[in-house]
Amino acid sequence: MIVFCEECGARNIVDPDKLKEQSELPRCMTCDDILRIALPQSSGKPEKVPVTPGLRLKLKFKNSVVEISQVRPSVTMGRQGHNNLVVEDSRVSRSHARIVYRQKQFILIDHSTNGTYVFVKGKKGMNLKQNEIQLAGSGIFGLGRKVAPDSPEAIHFAIAKT
Repeated sequence: MIVFCEECGARNIVDPDKLKEQSELPRCMTCDDILRIALPQSSGKPEKVPVTPGLRLKLKFKNSVVEISQVRPSVTMGRQGHNNLVVEDSRVSRSHARIVYRQKQFILIDHSTNGTYVFVKGKKGMNLKQNEIQLAGSGIFGLGRKVAPDSPEAIHFAIAKT
């Protein structure tokens, strides 16, 4: 089963059958924090985790739409197929950037060589390079290049309450 780390938002794959055999708690492969897992009840149905109202960030890129929230707290972007949002461009790194939802904020984290150009509506644009920024409101960003709102390479984002 897939378990997202509450600390860093990383995606971890955990085998529920091995959990019963292990004496140690499962840990995140990225930050080594203990993973919180809702194990199945005796009825065999998974335990329902209550979802409180919060925020969601919607990403739109070409024909793809990806949402980030407390239910799905992390999205990766890059050139390789393992990413949640694949951007095929020679200026885009294999694992270029990610967005995580932590402490009721959406954080864009750049891991790339060429940077991520971020334009938040109402603010001056910036080149984010191996750093992070809190996203607010709406805007666009480009992986490895500056983009205009009507550019096919622009990734549009908007934050809304759920």
